[in-house]
Amino acid sequence: MSGRELVENVMARANEHPDKLDGFDSDYVIDLTGDGGGRFRLRIADKKVAIVDDESVPPKASVTLGVADFDSLLQEKVSAMALFMQGKIRLHGDMGEAFRLESLFRS
Repeated sequence: MSGRELVENVMARANEHPDKLDGFDSDYVIDLTGDGGGRFRLRIADKKVAIVDDESVPPKASVTLGVADFDSLLQEKVSAMALFMQGKIRLHGDMGEAFRLESLFRS
């Protein structure tokens, strides 16, 4: 599955359960590296998440990791903390917000 498909699946699940989006109100960047990767700016506002092209709002947090590691995270085979400790995930901005994004990735 491509990075875009993985991100779109996360968005669809989150939008089906808007309660998971409580307290989120900003832009976030997910930068997926490797085959099928890409840079995705997510805007979470009004209990909805969408991919946007608008760069005018600075993201609260940016997360960089490989597509395969992102897929493992989504399948709950590994935690964001484990990836971070292994140096497989890089965080920029508000680290608390970056780790909080993991709640969107969990089913």
